[in-house]
Amino acid sequence: MEAQIFIIRHSLVTSSYFPKMTGGLMHNITMQLLWLIFCLPMLIYLPAADAQPAAKPTAMATAAAVVDIDLATAYAADNFQTRNIQQFADDVRTASEGRVNIRVHSGGRLLKPSEIFAGVRNGKAEAGEVIMSSLEKEELLFGMDSLPFIVSGYEDARRMWTAARPAVEKAMDSRGLMVLYAVPWPPQNLYSAEQVDTIRDFSGRTMRVYNPTTERIAELVGARSVSVQVVDLSKAIAAKRVELMLTSSWTGVDTKAWRTLNYYYKVNAWLPKNMVFIRKDVFGRLTVADRKIMRDAAKVAEARGWQMSQDSDLGYEKQLAANHIKVLGMDFMIRSYLDRVGETVAREWLKKAGTTELQVLLKYTTERSLK
Repeated sequence: MEAQIFIIRHSLVTSSYFPKMTGGLMHNITMQLLWLIFCLPMLIYLPAADAQPAAKPTAMATAAAVVDIDLATAYAADNFQTRNIQQFADDVRTASEGRVNIRVHSGGRLLKPSEIFAGVRNGKAEAGEVIMSSLEKEELLFGMDSLPFIVSGYEDARRMWTAARPAVEKAMDSRGLMVLYAVPWPPQNLYSAEQVDTIRDFSGRTMRVYNPTTERIAELVGARSVSVQVVDLSKAIAAKRVELMLTSSWTGVDTKAWRTLNYYYKVNAWLPKNMVFIRKDVFGRLTVADRKIMRDAAKVAEARGWQMSQDSDLGYEKQLAANHIKVLGMDFMIRSYLDRVGETVAREWLKKAGTTELQVLLKYTTERSLK
């Protein structure tokens, strides 16, 4: 550009580029304009001496940045919850054309089960999955879906999640986290090493606990608590450390409970949910389009997970029976006793509940009464 300006100026003041002025001022100006008109087309095609060709965009500049997300879960790769997460990760990766890469770390390999929630908050992983009721000491609301005998099946469990979700999302948001979706386990039923004929058969036996609700139930029935997370449960059963436990049909199959536990009583105590979540700052690094992709995939994963849970329950109970566990209903008197235990736990929970928890429970019970 500087070279071009120099030529224009030079053409106006030097004899080598412009004829000598003769006549009046108007004639001189006219001649100068004519000379510029003659020179201008040449200037258009005259490159500056120091001009450089435009730089070609590099591959780094044209390719969208990939966001890697490590998701920690306590459950084995073949667990239906983990399979659902893996499908969610695959869906996000495909829809985002590889821009969002969720790496699922199963079996507690990245973070121990008890460390997943805090680990995600502290940046040791970008996302995680936990059983919600295990966080009751963090937030009382998270323990609501493990209140015994408040829900009777999947329809009730869905009503409770619909009622609780806005409050759960708010509580997670205040901790820098975002809920992606939640999926229930099959109903929690009672496993026992020995037949349960009377309420005295609970007394003194070791009972597996994994959250405040199960701890309190063990105390009320006179059992001895032994804290075991699911990742360690198979070893505990094989070592005969557990004589009683309230858990799902899937857990019984996964841990080969038939090695030491001979009875499975269908009491439908509750349907606890696993919650999948991500750090807000990580989600915020995604493009607007990729955020929508993740939200849409989470909705699909939630619907798919609920159906997988329902479909799996009957099949798992058949596997328990095939391995010589007696699948039974509970004696009416013992079931009534367990109902009273559940009422005690619920009343104690309500005494600790704040406005949020009471509003959620009221909304759930209202919706349930209208069914």
